[in-house]
Amino acid sequence: MSPPATATLHLGATRVLTDPAFQRLLKGKRLGLVCHEASVDEHCRPIVDVVLARQQELGFRLTALFSPQHGFWGQDQDNMVETPHAVWKGVPLYSLYSETRRPTPAMLADVDAVLVDLQDIGTRIYTFIYTASHVMEAVAELGKEVIVLDRPNPIGGVSIQGTTLDPAYRSFVGLYPMPTRHGMTIGELAGWMNERHELNTGRRCRLHVVPMEGWDRRAYWHDLGLVFVMPSPNIPTADSAVTFPGFVYFEGTNVSEGRGTTRPLEQCGAPFIEPEALIAHLDREYPPWREGCCVRPTGFQPTFQKHAGKVCLGVFVHPLDRAQFNPVRTGLALLRGIAALHEDQFRWKQPPYDSETEKLPIDVIAGGPWVRDWAEGRHAWGELDEKERADAEAFAAERRDYLLY
Repeated sequence: MSPPATATLHLGATRVLTDPAFQRLLKGKRLGLVCHEASVDEHCRPIVDVVLARQQELGFRLTALFSPQHGFWGQDQDNMVETPHAVWKGVPLYSLYSETRRPTPAMLADVDAVLVDLQDIGTRIYTFIYTASHVMEAVAELGKEVIVLDRPNPIGGVSIQGTTLDPAYRSFVGLYPMPTRHGMTIGELAGWMNERHELNTGRRCRLHVVPMEGWDRRAYWHDLGLVFVMPSPNIPTADSAVTFPGFVYFEGTNVSEGRGTTRPLEQCGAPFIEPEALIAHLDREYPPWREGCCVRPTGFQPTFQKHAGKVCLGVFVHPLDRAQFNPVRTGLALLRGIAALHEDQFRWKQPPYDSETEKLPIDVIAGGPWVRDWAEGRHAWGELDEKERADAEAFAAERRDYLLY
């Protein structure tokens, strides 16, 4: 069970500005700040404004801003749309989803240390942790520092679910060998990427992590008493973050994951799907598929992306018991069911998805071909549970030394 809501949580971004033990990390330095719209404090104030207001008092200067995928305000809807550089309140604002995914030496020329304050959503297939990794790589090469300001994992820090990425399938949506749902905070992941995996470069950076105070690993966002600010355009609610680890796989198919609707990544559909038949099929073939959630038939009409302007029928998933719900299992069961029942119309997206490879998009998303093979029926239903159990146990052992809470 999740713990009750608490009013005692203090974010890393607050502690670095108020706790003398962490203020010393800032004093006398020229600072860069990696942030986005969801980088707010416990009172919903943008961290960039709080940092600017405290710089003279605490003896540092904010000299550069950096934004991740989707932009400083989360304004860029499409995953493939890059964001231009800009200036915000007199400070250069460099996009790290532009012609470069990592800060260049020129961008870091007037910086001694980089603060990273990004709200991750707890799933491997999400780029903010890799932006942090690229920042650490760039800083390591220049002998500077990174200070990660820790934030909650909105889907908790206990459950580990899904399959582990094969390093041969590294991409910007999966750079490290972890399961789909990793159960770590961005600060914990920073330490793990830096120490355990040497940033995939054989080099470590000078890393400081400012931990939260009062966070419980069992807590979901709903338990925290904090405002949920969208970290990206298609994660509009805290429930979206809970279901995302399952519905994200549909990005590699011709089935809509709900983009172009007000509830993306909580539903899926296509003009050819018969939802009642799909639900009945999965209830027969794989009863655990909807444990901890309510699944209902739905219909929607996307305004953009897949099947724009067409009525799509499918299912909507409502998490009920978040501790019991396995979004990866639910999402992949739906994927396999749709592929089986609609083999004449269901399709995997074809390359190019990742400009660096000719791998199928689903394999890039899933971190290898195993998920696609399973969805096409080349593995028994229960083999997903067996593989997930083995991958989760191995990762739980690997991550243990890097947990902060």
